[in-house]
Amino acid sequence: MMHPHLHFLFNFRVVFLIGAWSLLTACAGLPGSASAPKSNAADGAHTSAITDLDSTQTTSGVNKPTDAISFWLGEAGWAFEQDRLTTPEGDNALYYINRVLTKDPYNAKALAAQEKVMQRYYVLVHASLNKGKVAQARVFLSRAQKVMPNHGELGWVRKQIDSYGSAVDQNKSYPKQVIIKEPETARPAMRTQILLLPHKLLKDEDKQLKQWLIHVASRTQALNGTMLIVAPTDAQARWVYQTLNSSDPDQRIRANSKRSQPPRVEVSYVSRKDELELFAP
Repeated sequence: MMHPHLHFLFNFRVVFLIGAWSLLTACAGLPGSASAPKSNAADGAHTSAITDLDSTQTTSGVNKPTDAISFWLGEAGWAFEQDRLTTPEGDNALYYINRVLTKDPYNAKALAAQEKVMQRYYVLVHASLNKGKVAQARVFLSRAQKVMPNHGELGWVRKQIDSYGSAVDQNKSYPKQVIIKEPETARPAMRTQILLLPHKLLKDEDKQLKQWLIHVASRTQALNGTMLIVAPTDAQARWVYQTLNSSDPDQRIRANSKRSQPPRVEVSYVSRKDELELFAP
């Protein structure tokens, strides 16, 4: 007979696993958020839910998994809540999801979990690029490829990283296609558009660039958005800020600034789609 104390610990572990997975799986149909995730030791991600977990009621009142698949789904949920998406080896969400799919290739809950892991990695990629961390974005993309190698969004995410990285490395005027628009979502969600500024035009305080910035400021005000101005020098950041505020003398743009490369304006707002156009000289 199991010692009462050990019995309590076992029941607590089962309840926690199922509770974590149920919380994790409550919002399977929702798109990935565009907000930056919290950091962690393994994958650096914390997310919301995927789908519900089957369970049975025991005589002791504790929900316990009905079979191996339910157990693996519970372990995947536990790993997900601990931000272990694809690492460490043998104890991560993908590992347990794959065990389910090996036994049941069309398991809806495992497939939903797989998709949610992909969307979290895309959020991590965007968060890395927002900070100018191209190498880190590539790491997250490589991990995403392990989850679903043929996922439909991998191509445009890869182009986004490559174009951004090329612009940073070359420190040249940035091509119009440097940032690929994110796909439209079913519901409004927070998104951040990265609008790169051609270095030479910024340095020259170009009139055409100024007019475009005024237009961006006007659209940002209409969207009730916020801005982050990134420029190589404080003087350039001040020029961008003053230009943005010249769009409407009665309103002040909500913006922060920092010195970094490449020069850009990052605009955050809530919408179903990207609302701002890139600079087109």
